[in-house]
Amino acid sequence: MSAPRLFSPEEIKKRLETVDPVLCVEEAFRSFSRGEAIVPPPGELIFDNPPGDVHIKYGYIGGGAFYVVKIASGFYENPRHGLPSSNGVMLAFDRRTGALAAILDDRGHLTDIRTAAAGAVAAKYLAPENVETIGVIGTGLQAEPNRQVADLRTHEHLSVREPQRRQIARRPVGGRARSPRAPARRASPR
Repeated sequence: MSAPRLFSPEEIKKRLETVDPVLCVEEAFRSFSRGEAIVPPPGELIFDNPPGDVHIKYGYIGGGAFYVVKIASGFYENPRHGLPSSNGVMLAFDRRTGALAAILDDRGHLTDIRTAAAGAVAAKYLAPENVETIGVIGTGLQAEPNRQVADLRTHEHLSVREPQRRQIARRPVGGRARSPRAPARRASPR
């Protein structure tokens, strides 16, 4: 049995340049809808001091070669100490033998990209075709991946609530810059 392959955060980001996460997530949703994805309820650990949580998720697609276990954590006081608030790793196992095949030391990056891609899939099927402004609620870890996938719809403005983070909206997407727009005073669930 060979040693598992270790993928560094840099290698994972480089490989992501060659795939379309939105198409991958869309296909994963289709597999789930067809009953092909086996995804048990997640495990969870909650910590009080310091405040944090760990989520353990796992699953596989029937007929696939691997099953995956993902461990994602959030420790919300970490930024005070110069550390990221989230972290994570994914372990891929051979579905026929149970042997560990790969360790994806993504530090939570794949979770961020997957979450943004899921939002893009929802927008693709649920949003109007033409939109003047797209709003990103929150400018934390999800802001940049969500901004990257926001180009699914024609829009001229990307609304970002926090003034100090408006540079996210100014960066070009799909070859053209957006003009940042001040958001409404507060987000409304309507």
